[in-house]
Amino acid sequence: MRFVDVEAMGRTFLLATTSAPKVVTQVPANRPTKFVRLFRTGGAADNRVLERAQLTVQGWATTTGDAFDLASECREAFLNKYTLMPLVRGVEETGGLHVDPDPDTGTPRYTFTIQLMVRSGR
Repeated sequence: MRFVDVEAMGRTFLLATTSAPKVVTQVPANRPTKFVRLFRTGGAADNRVLERAQLTVQGWATTTGDAFDLASECREAFLNKYTLMPLVRGVEETGGLHVDPDPDTGTPRYTFTIQLMVRSGR
């Protein structure tokens, strides 16, 4: 059995369940005015079938309010609609939603971290 690419799965999920115009794993060189960055920040396998994958999600926008709204929408999707991802067995928030402006540019963003309990693919 093989574990799935959790970043790709999360990206597809957010594009389908939120109004995020763009979901990326790395900040683009030419940043759009509004986007979500989702990237794996850890986790480990419990056994050969289950893993706890940690994802950090950031909502970026031109205003603090828009960044908050975007990140909040993503957070709610993961907490309330995770069953739309067939291999995900549960979601736990491990780092709550918080203001986190980009240190280099001051661009508004909000960040949270979640852990997905994911079953391996067949």
